[in-house]
Amino acid sequence: MRERASYAFAIGSVAAALDIEDGVVREARLALGAVASRPWRARAAEAVLTGAPADGATFAAAADAELAAARPLPDNGYKVTLMRNLVVSVLTELAGSDAR
Repeated sequence: MRERASYAFAIGSVAAALDIEDGVVREARLALGAVASRPWRARAAEAVLTGAPADGATFAAAADAELAAARPLPDNGYKVTLMRNLVVSVLTELAGSDAR
C-alpha cells in the first residue's frame, strides 16, 4: 500500500502464504512491513488462522489478534486500521475460491 503512486516507499505491506484444505487453513505464514523499524512475523495472526475456516471472520480475527498490542505514535495511528484492512484483503484474495 502506498500513499501515492509517485512515492517509491510503502506505508504498509503484507507478505502471506496460506495452505488451505477443504476450506480450513492448515498452515499460515504472515509478515508485516513498513509499520515498524523492521518487518516482523505475525505469529499471533498465524496462530488464529491455523486450523480455522478460511473466511472473512477468521481473517479479521487474525488481523485483530496481531494488531492488539500495536502502540502507534501520534502521527501514524491510521496505520493500525490500514494494516487491519490490508491483512484481511490480502488473505481474502489469497484464499480466493477456497474461502467460505
